[in-house]
Amino acid sequence: MKELFKLNDKIIYDVDTTILYTSTFKFTDDAIYFINHKGNVITKERTTISYDISDDIFELFNESELKNKQDLSEFDELKLKILSTLKSNSNIYIFFNVLTYLDKPFKEKLINYLKANNKRIINYTTEIEETLLLDYLVVLQDNTIIMEGKKELVLQEEKILKKLGFNLPFIVELSNGLKLYKVIDKVYFNNEELVGELWK
Repeated sequence: MKELFKLNDKIIYDVDTTILYTSTFKFTDDAIYFINHKGNVITKERTTISYDISDDIFELFNESELKNKQDLSEFDELKLKILSTLKSNSNIYIFFNVLTYLDKPFKEKLINYLKANNKRIINYTTEIEETLLLDYLVVLQDNTIIMEGKKELVLQEEKILKKLGFNLPFIVELSNGLKLYKVIDKVYFNNEELVGELWK
């Protein structure tokens, strides 16, 4: 795989990646250089800029009511901030602990939109459920990479994840239990696929 940037001397590959971290996170110089020159970095901090968003984008994301809303909540502003970046020429979108604050329909539309437009997604998070959104998973503790690989492989390391303070994502834990009782024969990482298997 092609290198995207380095994180504490470890390569972050050019693949949609979740970086799951357990404590205070510090960007390396390589990562900061990369982010400043190639990526849209989206944080939860409020901004004073005005948002330039097309009607098409508002409609696509089913957020037309935000166009003229006067009293914006913190989450409304976060959505506007994200929608305003979609016209950018940047090929990389870096979300720093923000996807967890978005409702599920918006989050799914956002991920699908970025993938359909060939944008690379890097998601920094402390939420284990978000590891299911993207393909590759890097687990950090105190800025040290503990594990990395395809999410399906990393999420099988339940003992290591629990030592780091994480439970498995609900759907993975549920399918592990169902597999133990021979209701299903494999672990699922997607709600719809598991429901489909159970309804066969």
